Amino acid sequence: MQHTVSGRSRGGPRSSRPSRFLRLMAHESSTAGLLHGCPVVTAIGDRIGTVDHLMVDVTTHQLRYVVLARRRNSASIAIPWHALYFDAALSRLVFYSMY
Repeated sequence: MQHTVSGRSRGGPRSSRPSRFLRLMAHESSTAGLLHGCPVVTAIGDRIGTVDHLMVDVTTHQLRYVVLARRRNSASIAIPWHALYFDAALSRLVFYSMY
């Protein structure tokens, strides 16, 4: 089952406009299945987490975010897809930033 996600604030009223993003779980897509559980690290190799699901733009059908699995009592982390690259030698996603 695919889930759509809107840009509304938590606890606010639902908007009548269509949602912008589609949540893809591992069992819904071969790409999501391949990336599910994949480690995500910083450019220097520090572990950030593992991939939980993907967010796809409904309008363009392009992958926009990788959402990491939540740790106990923590918020979800969504990393823009364009800020990641796949390190095939070590089978992991690497997050690089300008900071």
